[in-house]
Amino acid sequence: MLKVKVYTKTCRNSFANLITIFIALIILSSIAYADDSSLSLNTIIEEALKNNPQINAAKGRYNAAKARVTLLRTLADPKFEYEYDKITADMDAVMNGKTGPMRTFAISQEVPFPTKLFTRKQAAQKEANSLEQEYRETERKIIKEAKEAFFKLFLMSKKIIVTEENLALLSQFVEVANKKYEVGKANQEDVLRAQVEYSKLSNELVLLDQEKNISKAMLNFILNKPQDSPIEISEAKDNKDLSIDEKKILELTKENRPELKSFKEMLARSKVEYSLAKQEYLPDFMFKYKREERNGGAGEWAGMIGMTIPLWFFEKQNSFVKEAKANVDVAKAEYNSVEANAFFEVKSAYAKFEAAKKLVKIYETGVLPQAKASLETARRAYSTDKIDLLQLLDSERTLRDFQIEYFESLANLEIALADLERSVGVDLK
Repeated sequence: MLKVKVYTKTCRNSFANLITIFIALIILSSIAYADDSSLSLNTIIEEALKNNPQINAAKGRYNAAKARVTLLRTLADPKFEYEYDKITADMDAVMNGKTGPMRTFAISQEVPFPTKLFTRKQAAQKEANSLEQEYRETERKIIKEAKEAFFKLFLMSKKIIVTEENLALLSQFVEVANKKYEVGKANQEDVLRAQVEYSKLSNELVLLDQEKNISKAMLNFILNKPQDSPIEISEAKDNKDLSIDEKKILELTKENRPELKSFKEMLARSKVEYSLAKQEYLPDFMFKYKREERNGGAGEWAGMIGMTIPLWFFEKQNSFVKEAKANVDVAKAEYNSVEANAFFEVKSAYAKFEAAKKLVKIYETGVLPQAKASLETARRAYSTDKIDLLQLLDSERTLRDFQIEYFESLANLEIALADLERSVGVDLK
């Protein structure tokens, strides 16, 4: 317990000055939207796009599919044949010893019906296009997660700042309550209340520090860094004044959402494969050149052309066509489902963004100024012994809660915007 011999007017003035300074700090912290740290939001996004394993895996799948396009547009490997026929003794006797070994050389090439090669390449290209859009969708997803982790870390940092400022103020409340108690202007219950409030806030600060470390670990995970890597964030401009038209973003979604583009490419691929299945009714060809040599001299040569006959079409080719047609219907249904879900996600994210934006403005224009004025009034009343410490603590706690709720609204606004941009598939700023 702190002890002084007298409680003077100077002490009351010091307490009033302390409250004024504290309120000024709160006002500054509500205006400042970031702390002095090292990594900006843009830097974090750049690192995530470069190092995140989910993005790298999606990019690898796209590159593999792109290489497969070249593979499917080429012909099958030609076949080379060599045959050595040694003449037996009986045959040599018949030919009066004039017949030596016979060698045969042959080369053949299988050639599918000309339209099949082009159609296979087209189907492979559609698949590659779909995987490219999956890669882009993964990028948008990771950008959203990086922003979400960034603003959660921002929120924890702001909560800690507000709590530390209130701890400093409560420390002075305890001191002033002790001084009043010494001169008989306050009871012991006021002192205990101030001490209990101080202890509760100290415990809360420990929990907030733990949550901040969890947010840092999440950000390190997204950036593919070791979990114990030190990381701090720098300032980020808020977007509470950003104006977004709902009808426009629905149009942008249909034009830009990578997931929609991916399923659209898969639908196109299923249609190409349906065309390819119908081409199975067409024959494939085989060309062959053969040359024979006897007694080391030039011999005879022969050319051959053959083709497949889809004789069992009523079982084989018909089944291919039915399967491909069913796959087209499935792809159409999946695209319609994904499109409807995308529009739902956009409308949901848009509603959250607009609600968060209104809430931020309510806090800035109404709630916070009123809470600050209430604390100032309570401070003056307590200085003149018109209210007790409990009422002053209630005013301080109310302002602290509103301050934290304000930063929560700011963080929720940015997270909602990040989710909206992921749903639309393009930056809206």
